Amino acid sequence: MTKTIVHIVPHTHWDREWYFQNTRATVYLISQINEVVEVLEDHPNTYFYLFDAQSSLIEDYLSYYPENRAKLSHLIKSHRFLTGPWYTQTDQIAVGQESIIRNLYYGIDYAEKLGHSMRIGYCPDVFGQGGNMPQIYKSFDIDHAIIWRGVGNSKLQTTEFQWTGVDGTAIQTTQMPFGYFYGANIPTEDDDLRQFIASMIPKLEQRSLISDIYLPNGFDQLPINRHLDGIIAKLNRLDPTRKYVISSPEEYMKAVTRDLHDEAVDLPELSGELTDGENSRVHKSIYSTRADLKKLNNELEAYVTNILEPLAVIGKQLGLRYPQAEIEKIWKQLLRNAAHDSIGNCNSDSTNFDIKARNKWASDLAHNLAEKIMRDISSNIKQDKPYALTVFNSLPYKRSSTVETNIYIPDGKFTIEDEKGTTIPFQILTEKDESDYVLHQAELLTPTMYRSGEKNPWMPKKVYLAHLKLFISDVPALGYRELYLRPSESGEDTPVSGWEAGDSISNGLYTIHLDQSDNTFTVTSKNSGKTFAHQFRIIENGDEGDSYNFSPAVTDMVITSGDAKLVTVTKQAGLISESLKVDLLFSVPRDLETRSVGKAEVAMPVTIIVTLNKDDPIVHVSTVTNNPVSSHRLRIQCDTGIKANCSVADSLFGTVKHPLVDPNLADWRERGWVEKPTEINALQSFAALSDSRTTVAGFTSGAREYEITGEDYTQLNLTMFRSNSWMGRENLQNRPGRASGETIVATPDAELLGKQSYEFGFYYGNQPFDDCPVGELSKELYSPLQVYELAPFLNSRIRFIRNLPSDKKLPEKYSVVDLGRQQAVFSAIKKSELNQTIVFRAFNPFVERPVSVSLPERAVQTKSDEFSIVSPASVDLGPDEFATYLADVGGEVNAHIKEAY
Repeated sequence: MTKTIVHIVPHTHWDREWYFQNTRATVYLISQINEVVEVLEDHPNTYFYLFDAQSSLIEDYLSYYPENRAKLSHLIKSHRFLTGPWYTQTDQIAVGQESIIRNLYYGIDYAEKLGHSMRIGYCPDVFGQGGNMPQIYKSFDIDHAIIWRGVGNSKLQTTEFQWTGVDGTAIQTTQMPFGYFYGANIPTEDDDLRQFIASMIPKLEQRSLISDIYLPNGFDQLPINRHLDGIIAKLNRLDPTRKYVISSPEEYMKAVTRDLHDEAVDLPELSGELTDGENSRVHKSIYSTRADLKKLNNELEAYVTNILEPLAVIGKQLGLRYPQAEIEKIWKQLLRNAAHDSIGNCNSDSTNFDIKARNKWASDLAHNLAEKIMRDISSNIKQDKPYALTVFNSLPYKRSSTVETNIYIPDGKFTIEDEKGTTIPFQILTEKDESDYVLHQAELLTPTMYRSGEKNPWMPKKVYLAHLKLFISDVPALGYRELYLRPSESGEDTPVSGWEAGDSISNGLYTIHLDQSDNTFTVTSKNSGKTFAHQFRIIENGDEGDSYNFSPAVTDMVITSGDAKLVTVTKQAGLISESLKVDLLFSVPRDLETRSVGKAEVAMPVTIIVTLNKDDPIVHVSTVTNNPVSSHRLRIQCDTGIKANCSVADSLFGTVKHPLVDPNLADWRERGWVEKPTEINALQSFAALSDSRTTVAGFTSGAREYEITGEDYTQLNLTMFRSNSWMGRENLQNRPGRASGETIVATPDAELLGKQSYEFGFYYGNQPFDDCPVGELSKELYSPLQVYELAPFLNSRIRFIRNLPSDKKLPEKYSVVDLGRQQAVFSAIKKSELNQTIVFRAFNPFVERPVSVSLPERAVQTKSDEFSIVSPASVDLGPDEFATYLADVGGEVNAHIKEAY
């Protein structure tokens, strides 16, 4: 009989922050790394140590003690101090797809520069495993994973299994069935060790298909066991039937690969997303915890990938410096916020304050960086008009779209025209007189504008900050076009679109009216003639949960738009868009106690604005709530009328189906699940119901979750927000037993009192999902056209004074490359981290339909490392497949910017 080899793996699971702040964790991180290095150096022949596979921890340490880089690098290079492949341990289902790619890229890159990166998908504590992670791992040459959460005993009775992703990619995976802390406290005395051997080791052997078993020796922030080598010697003396060794994940996986080959083992297979809460909690409603912070994270992820990086590519091709270092800093700040617990926001208020501050820093840098890129391009366009608007398109195909922006406009009459003098339709929504501030900045604080001694003839007497919409046609692909604001002596003043009585709006695609019988909206599609009643209903109900889980009130009240008082309904109409604004006044319970007795006495105003833009297939819905109470949840609901057999939602580089009812729901308590199976499912940006004739999709930039409800499962619900007062609570309906997190940590900030604003989009198609452009619409919705304004009074302290270019050479229209509209969606367009080529990363957004990717000439396919060539290359993507391509798109023939830095 083959002797069991017990791989005891010393490690720590290091939460960057949680109920404590990162500052406290950093103080102890420095101490812990110092101690680990000392132990490894004192035991050169025995010890390994796994520092949670997060290379950001090492980067943090070396930022304080760079003089220790050499000794740490020596241990990393010798595979004894293990770090990578992650930059931060991320909750894969709570973040965007590009966030995971950048996390692995920067994690591996930093670790490799120190000598070595572990290539194992090590995820000891994340709340479930993303369904496309096997493909993502493989794209970084990661062939193995070690996980804990998301797999229950009813699906898997063994430690080792083959995990097949939604695209069909498979990797060999080991589950730590009893957690990453199972061997945290190995005793030192013989009698205790005998009991440890008898009680702990057989459980691992019973689940293992091979003779090598994995025993993690660590816990949260647990220091290294200095005496482990002596304990190992005792274990081998007391238990000669087995062999105990200090090991690492790498050494263990080498043994697993050998065992599987030598013993001809057939592994069981699990497929797709691993999110069962049978034996370990996965907190499937954590996606709406602190929805305000989730929204900030999601919006910044989208801005960096959809706006900033493509703008930087346009600038690079025109001669600007590509801001690689600045973008890397933005990403690393995002990734710190993407760490396990951080992105869940299941933290103390002080920690979530830090997370919000990091997001603000990164967001400010990203927006200012984009502004400078657009300014440098706009300032170099060869034209002599005093007022110019440069419109940028960050997608690789020509677009015609409504754009909403803020610009300064002069007093009096004006038109907006293109380079040929064609008038561009626009609509002013609001305007504010800022003459004193803007013009005084220009006159008093910017003397360079008046070196001739005469006032600029184009300086207006008054300046207004206007919020307006324009419909702009044919904006070049991955490029820009120039428009001009022309003051005019003739014509009529452009009025500000006001709000007036009315309960119906329309555009070329839809008619929408308010149904005052239940304060919901009726949408009629002009293309199909179908009418969808009971749209955009607000649903309020109780939440007895905590920062980890939504859990319905034991005795609940469900309050809907139909229960609210209709205060006002008004309409705003113009050339570009029409909107309905509905003000509702809800009466809601003060707390869970009053809810339990059916009292709803607290006023909660909710404003819903529904907007139709010119030629836009998306219905835009914004909600503003003045939230007065805690322990409740608000959602927006559409009754689609579609009786589907599943729902669909976008996931990591693809779109997946979710069952309408979890098959484990009926008897989860009897079977001992630690968490209720829930039909609350995750999304990236949209969820949909579809049949053979109709598709209704909902888009959100907020909480990444949705649920299908109703007697016939026709109701699509997107979460606005939920509020709670405690980090952890015991004995919830949806999560019996102990609390997750700390029960003594109050979280008044998580009550989300006051103004809460969230934006949604809805699409009504007259075809099945795979025949509708839902993925493309989502990309366009979160990649809006950008507008940059040049005016004679704006090169001032308002924006920082810049030396104006002496020789403007850029054309009034420009495109880096036009790949045409296509069925694939690009998740990233950016400069390569390694050279001057441009990265195009594409994925298939459909459920069953294959797509082909249109690419620039001379494009090559690489792995996600942007270095390893994939041969033969393929432009064909099956469902849930993604691919990375590098292309030299030229640029030397373009008129380059010569005076921007």
